[in-house]
Amino acid sequence: MNKQDFTKTVNLKRTLIIISILTGIINLPVKGSHSLRQSQDRPNVIIIMTDDQGNNLGFQGNPYLATPHIDKFAEQSVRLSNFHQMPMCTASRAALMTGKYAEQTGAWRTSLGRTLMRADNVTVAETFKANGYATAQFGKWHLGDNWPMRPQDQGFDEVVGHRCGAVGQIADYWANDYFDDTFYHNGKPKQYEGYCTDVFFDETIRFIKEKKSEPFFIYLAPNITHLPLIVAEKYSKPHIDKGIDEKLAILYGMIDNLDENFGRLMTCLKEEQLDNNTIILFTTDDGVQGTAVSRTPKYWNMGMRGSKGSKEEGGHRVFSYLRWPDGSIGAGTNNDTLISVMDVYPTLLELCNLEPPAGVKFSGRSFKPYLQKPLDPEKDERTFFFYYFNPKRLDDHKSACVIWKNWRLLGGENLYNISKDRMQQDDVAAEFPEVVDKMTTEFDAYHARGLQLVKDPVRIILGDARAPKAELTSQDVYSAPKTGPQSFTQRNAINLTQSYGPYAVTLARSGRYTFKLSRYPLYTGLPFGKGGSKMKKDFAIEKVRMSIAGQTMEKAVTPEDKHASFTLELEAGDAFLETSLIGDGKDGVAYFVTVQFNN
Repeated sequence: MNKQDFTKTVNLKRTLIIISILTGIINLPVKGSHSLRQSQDRPNVIIIMTDDQGNNLGFQGNPYLATPHIDKFAEQSVRLSNFHQMPMCTASRAALMTGKYAEQTGAWRTSLGRTLMRADNVTVAETFKANGYATAQFGKWHLGDNWPMRPQDQGFDEVVGHRCGAVGQIADYWANDYFDDTFYHNGKPKQYEGYCTDVFFDETIRFIKEKKSEPFFIYLAPNITHLPLIVAEKYSKPHIDKGIDEKLAILYGMIDNLDENFGRLMTCLKEEQLDNNTIILFTTDDGVQGTAVSRTPKYWNMGMRGSKGSKEEGGHRVFSYLRWPDGSIGAGTNNDTLISVMDVYPTLLELCNLEPPAGVKFSGRSFKPYLQKPLDPEKDERTFFFYYFNPKRLDDHKSACVIWKNWRLLGGENLYNISKDRMQQDDVAAEFPEVVDKMTTEFDAYHARGLQLVKDPVRIILGDARAPKAELTSQDVYSAPKTGPQSFTQRNAINLTQSYGPYAVTLARSGRYTFKLSRYPLYTGLPFGKGGSKMKKDFAIEKVRMSIAGQTMEKAVTPEDKHASFTLELEAGDAFLETSLIGDGKDGVAYFVTVQFNN
């Protein structure tokens, strides 16, 4: 997207929201018109989405877990028992924020430079904010770490969280380890005391207490149970003592800690007299992550095949509990209506009596009509798709899951009736060729539309007056097919793991730009020569090179140098920034690039 197109989309986004407000489509409150507690048609909203948890809860039937606080919450909720996320976390979070298929948002993969959500998307937070809600996001975002893609640019008044896809990944604050970490408060680093999950719940509780006299919308996204698996021994040891594999025991311990924090949150809402008029949706972003279960082949999974990233049911069918004591939503029941994460945004708007922003077309639908009277999947004509576009194999259909009624078509070949065969062991494709044909035809049409959307990169904006400084990391390298591995953890920089590909950028203004290429974040003060390991693929960095818009510059460096700096005149427009750390006949991208526009 060039500068002119980018400006148009951002302005259109703002204009649509403003028009909605001015025409009364969105009804803003009159300042000072509310009593201490908001009226019943303006409930608070909290979305809680954990990471890679799968269905590991006591209430779901896991015999190794006791989660009393969450179980109590589930008993008081509508249990959306046929709820489906996307196969991976970025795609699920983009769908949650926009109500659209991930490829429509720009953020459709967890890596390879495809995690950036375009700024022209009108998020659920922006809509609630336009309706007078105080908004906050705590924990994981994973939809872009630079302006204008950050949560504070996308409708959230207050943000406390880590960068990238997990604590310890390349863009996260250096050396975070889950305890007493430095997180970003509205874009600025700040150290917090305590375990990461405790911190994100602490901040949520603080925000609730501060905003209790006005309606609030909170997106609480703890990073657990994503890698790395880390928790205090007091949580993991009881599971180890019972014979659980250590990795799985740590994951279970992380969930035990989550349950404690869940109890604290519910106590806060009750004490602040907000419990009855607060809608809470609690879910996770995909199936359980594979590392925790890799050494436990017969791990508990609700009788489903698959884990995170799988097309099988266990990869995307996850728990989802919806609780609202003041709302007539069928509390205390199991609801087998087919529901997608894309349905959450339009549903919350309808529950809160808010109109969708003008010009926005959701891929999902509101499931409010089915909360009291569930829709039998066999009477549901909607078809939807759980597919993870792979930039290295864009035409590959093998990872696709197509859902229609109780049918699941996997990889375009295998057909299962999930009502009779949840483990997906009895392939009935040969018996129902007409079903296969129908689902294949619909997937092909969906896939063709998606292909047109994923071919162009979402670009990082450099030099805009509102954000003259940008910090790029190798997580966002726009890797092309067959370019080798990507460096997205801090260990990759320490071990000099080689990675390849350009940064896709847009130069917002013509002028002088300074690029600082480094192995480590500049704020650490670490030099090129620090770190390394005994791994054979290590190499000594002897020089640094960068190329952009037809200009190439190179500079020799010493082990004591902290960065290599290049300043050059550039014209506004789209470009690819190529970087190289070179030595011993080897090379790889610069893990960190800081770009400053010089007035």
